[in-house]
Amino acid sequence: LNFESNCSEINQKAMLLRSALRVRLPNRLLGGTKPAYLRCQATPSSSSEAGPSKPNIKELASNARVRVADEEVSDYEPKINSILDWFGELQQVDISSVPPSMHGTQQSTTLRADEPVMCANREDLLAMAPASEKQMFRVPKTATGADEEPAAAPSSSSSSNGSDSQPSSSSGGSSSSGSSSAGPSDAGPSEAAQLEALQVMDFRVGKIVSCERHPEADSLYVEQIDVGESEPRTIVSGLVKYVPIEQMQDRMVVVLANLKPRNMRKIKSFGMVMAASNEEHTVVEPIAPPAGAVPGERIFFADTEQQPAAVPNAVEKKKLWEIAAPGMRTDAQGVAGWKGKAMQTSAGPVTAPSLADARIA
Repeated sequence: LNFESNCSEINQKAMLLRSALRVRLPNRLLGGTKPAYLRCQATPSSSSEAGPSKPNIKELASNARVRVADEEVSDYEPKINSILDWFGELQQVDISSVPPSMHGTQQSTTLRADEPVMCANREDLLAMAPASEKQMFRVPKTATGADEEPAAAPSSSSSSNGSDSQPSSSSGGSSSSGSSSAGPSDAGPSEAAQLEALQVMDFRVGKIVSCERHPEADSLYVEQIDVGESEPRTIVSGLVKYVPIEQMQDRMVVVLANLKPRNMRKIKSFGMVMAASNEEHTVVEPIAPPAGAVPGERIFFADTEQQPAAVPNAVEKKKLWEIAAPGMRTDAQGVAGWKGKAMQTSAGPVTAPSLADARIA
């Protein structure tokens, strides 16, 4: 309703209650998409107590070019008049002594100062949200490089997400997602949290039973890998620039088997082949189980207690691989491990024969 008044105070008074009162005319009085405004001359505060004149509902409807029945007039009239009466009473309210809590034209405000808080990682950010707001609290998604098809990752990674610069295979996350998104250990999750994430990752001995070039990506292999299941897994790896296809056939590898499957250039990948790389990222080599290791055997880490493998959705949602990945390296003898804890099979340790003190992803 748009009231025109010669009392300039009415707008200021109405602001006090505008957030508590929203008035709508019945849809039939709105005249389709063109609103019909109720206009009346409000009585100044210095006038008599007669109050504002009441509008003629039928004339109002006629101006809006709609028809109203007599029973509708009887229904609308008291509602409209009650609004007019309310504005008449509002005119009499003395608000000169009431300080506004906030005004759009004022520079100052009683709201608290905005004090930004820097969070080292996503977990700290989530911890700041009250428990009652968890369902409504939103945070920016952590960039893992695994959300696009193909996803591009930094050249320092050894994952194959469809990018030409990636050396290892990935189903849902690139190896760079762990090393790049987690950041330095002193700014990321605690070592205990990293170890807990590592213990639920499902590393398995695998044997490549077939390998071919990806039909739509020059840098990718498409492998069928025996990981002890009823059928070989399809895994896409970005190893074309680093390992000749002849050396991929029948090769024993380590597979991270509980990543969420991802489409890699229209082919779904169900795991990631683990590989080591030098700092310059010019040499990349899949880490190798020892002779005698059996496909499907779950790999463990020395001096750690292995836990049941997390389901792929949990790995994805909680970013478990990204948390655990930064500690993965080979030692001076080329033995693969996590922060000095060797990757072990029943037949012996996992190694990267040509890459000592190298990152693994």
